Amino acid sequence: MYATELPFEPIATSIPVERRGRGRLSIEAHAREGRTQRGRIEEAGFARVRFPLSGRRARALEAVLINTGGGLAGGDTSQTIIRAADAAQLVVTTQAAEKIYRSDGALSRIAVDLAAGAGARIDWMPQSTIVFDGARVERCIAAEIARDARLLLVEPVILGRTARGERFSQGLLQDRWRIRRDGKLVYADGLQLEGDIARLLDRRATAGGWAAFATLLLVAPDAESRLEEVRAALGLPDERPADIEAGASAWDGMLSVRLLARDGAPLEAAIRRVLAALGVADIPRIWHS
Repeated sequence: MYATELPFEPIATSIPVERRGRGRLSIEAHAREGRTQRGRIEEAGFARVRFPLSGRRARALEAVLINTGGGLAGGDTSQTIIRAADAAQLVVTTQAAEKIYRSDGALSRIAVDLAAGAGARIDWMPQSTIVFDGARVERCIAAEIARDARLLLVEPVILGRTARGERFSQGLLQDRWRIRRDGKLVYADGLQLEGDIARLLDRRATAGGWAAFATLLLVAPDAESRLEEVRAALGLPDERPADIEAGASAWDGMLSVRLLARDGAPLEAAIRRVLAALGVADIPRIWHS
């Protein structure tokens, strides 16, 4: 698979609108006879989903999302809709890291819409999003869950192709999270990187020059009770590894973990430690491939 590398500077011609990628995926999961089964599935454009038998664990169903286009370029859009009906248990991951390529100026958009019914569980655990230098992307993650449902969000991001020494120095990264429980907004978060991004990321109070970060959010009736185990797994407050900055807090039935790392390897290691300490979700099998 090949991707044309577009120049940084604006050019007179850009990719025509009709050639932009459009992906839309809708998944429904239902609980039947003590197990979770897939319901209605809709796939459009480059978006696909597979349910490997190797991903089956107890009652949960594992869904692996696939982008047949190999990533998102300027102007591409991706929409993912996940519905877990009452008592259903769904683990959602991706076949590989999602790549956001350099843009010709157009904005790529990613929308994730999650819903979990009474007693349901969604573990949203994609592999890393890699943002190439010059990329322009806007992402929105929205969730609506029942009061006794459980939602786990694990979102790692790597800025630039660090193995090639690339930095995310120009472009746009906009991220917006909104979580509602029983119709009430309980969590709102936002990030915007634009302008002189390299200078911004070099600031000690921002990223200190490091290129990888992640947010883990658990929304569940017992989320707060897991805080001390998570802090211990991260070595907080005084035994934290040198290649990781981390913080964890819990309130109102939620537990939030922020991770910042030099690159993807220590970030993934820290995510694995947090998940083990949480004890509510296993690493998707495809992460090992």
